[in-house]
Parts: sequence; structure tokens; C-alpha cells
Amino acid sequence: MGIVMGHHHGFTVSDLDRSVAFYRDLLGMELVRISERKDLPSYDTILGYDRVHLNIAILRHPVNEFILELVQYVHPEVEARPQENRYLGASHVAFEVDDVDAMHARLKKAGFGSINPPTDVDRDGVVVARAMYALDPDGISIEMFQEFEDVIKR
Repeated sequence: MGIVMGHHHGFTVSDLDRSVAFYRDLLGMELVRISERKDLPSYDTILGYDRVHLNIAILRHPVNEFILELVQYVHPEVEARPQENRYLGASHVAFEVDDVDAMHARLKKAGFGSINPPTDVDRDGVVVARAMYALDPDGISIEMFQEFEDVIKR
């Protein structure tokens, strides 16, 4: 018995509507559904809380079917914590993009920040890609990665 395949990546968010708009409207993911989970003992057991109340959005990439789950806790209430990649348990999702510089400009125009501007990825003197870490509405790291088909040699 083992893992058959990856299923989805999930983030806890503070405002489901705002996060759905970010991932759908700015990043191009498709909204599959929004649902509420409340008064379901199985969720209490699975998550380890009493009287769990969640609002959940499922989004997927229209081409490769990658699934992203956004979860807003109503009960217990969501608690903010520092968002830095170096913290134990920190998570990010990486999206391959066709133009990381254009994505950076698009996010910036929409009022979203990034940890770094688009930067060449150098491996052993060879530029293999350009990448950046964007920030979603909750400050969660989202890697944008543009891999070069023809590797540029320095």
C-alpha cells in the first residue's frame, strides 16, 4: 500500500471570497465549487476540533487539472501567524507560468506584493529559468516559475 497520486494542495485563508477572486481572476484557475461544512462529526474527528464550521472552495487549473483547496475556518476562528518560508511547516505552491515578468506586473498592478522580483535561476553557471515568490491576499507564498525550453548559457 502506498500513495497512488497527489490529490490537491490546500491553504487556510482568512476571506474565502477574496482568495477565490485572486486565484480565479488573477491566476486563471477555474472555480469548481464553494461549499459549507458544518455540524458534521466526521470533520470534527478528522480535524480534531469540536463543532467545526468551514467554508471551502475547490479550484482547478483548466489544462492539467491541478486542484487547489481554499479553506476558511468559521469555527474555530482562523488565527493569523507569521508567514515566512523559513518557518517550520511553511508551505507554498508553485505554478509554471509562460511569462514570469508579465505575471509580476499583473499582480503588482492588482495591488499584490512579492518577496522578490522575477529573478534568473542559475544552476552551475547556467540560467535555467526565471522565478519569483508572489504573495496571495493572506501573504501566503506562491512560486511563479518560468522554465526555459532552450537553456541560456552564461
